[in-house]
Amino acid sequence: MQFLLSRAALALGILAGASLGAAQTVRVVRFAEGKAFQMGKVTSMRIVHPEIGAKRLTLNYSVSQDGREFAQHVHDYSDDTILILQGQAYLRQGDSRRLFHAGQCAFVPAGQIHGTVTTGAGDTIMISFQVPPDLALYTGARDSSRPGAAPPNGVITPGAVRFVDFGDKNGFFTHPKMGSERVAAAHRTLKRGERFTAEVGSKGEQLLFVWKGAILVKDNTNSYTAGEKDTVFVSGPDQLQVAGDSEQDTVVIQVQAPPVSGW
Repeated sequence: MQFLLSRAALALGILAGASLGAAQTVRVVRFAEGKAFQMGKVTSMRIVHPEIGAKRLTLNYSVSQDGREFAQHVHDYSDDTILILQGQAYLRQGDSRRLFHAGQCAFVPAGQIHGTVTTGAGDTIMISFQVPPDLALYTGARDSSRPGAAPPNGVITPGAVRFVDFGDKNGFFTHPKMGSERVAAAHRTLKRGERFTAEVGSKGEQLLFVWKGAILVKDNTNSYTAGEKDTVFVSGPDQLQVAGDSEQDTVVIQVQAPPVSGW
């Protein structure tokens, strides 16, 4: 009987350990873990994507030079948000081009033809997130610049793409009130020890991309650190305390899908 009880206790311990593992919702994705993909003349890195368990959102990081084009394409079911962190580029839709620069973003609803053309001296650095993920972007199937590729199958609706200044904001800049129904994004500048709360819904996901500095992230049981260009990826439910953890100002891009609160 004692042997049976011991085996039962061991089994319960294993199940409890498995449950604890399954409940782990926070992962720090180091920049070096990113995977390269090509669109037109621009090589980008996918940082958050379905291969690491993301179901609601993605994060891509691009560095481009003058004249290089991220080929025009369409996301059939995904809204795309493109942020310029350094430099400038044109958002291209067919023959039209709209210049946007560091501290600005373009929100592109699903179905809209779009691409970017880098302009100006030096590197232009952009991040983008698609909600929900568009796996075809990573395979090259969206690359209309490939020999023999069909033109993008979408529409160009005047005024559908929204351009938003985020660099001078400390809080949410895309959200449902401005037409972004499936995702909200915030720009946060934190001094050392300064903090904010990040809430994730029961079926939601969130990411915290560190552009400058470092952050310390705490939930009810654990602490996590992320440095420059690292990303904290969270699948809910969870509530996190996020604090600046650098002598210099820390700059964080916070993305939540679906939008939860705070905007």
